Amino acid sequence: MAVVALVVFGLLRLTPGDPAAVIAGDYASPQDVARIRASLGLDRPFALQLGSVRQPAPRRLGTSIFSGLP
Repeated sequence: MAVVALVVFGLLRLTPGDPAAVIAGDYASPQDVARIRASLGLDRPFALQLGSVRQPAPRRLGTSIFSGLP
């Protein structure tokens, strides 16, 4: 499972595009995109991002990136 997670995580990093720019929208400023990248941890190195992946606790799956709701 760890190998599969590593491969999928690596492939997602290699795909073109910036997830923060997609979340921010077409009319976002560069500062908005940078703020979203920082809040999602996308500005950290690959190894630190991979190390921070944890299995979510039951019923605590985080916050929606689109609505901001838990």
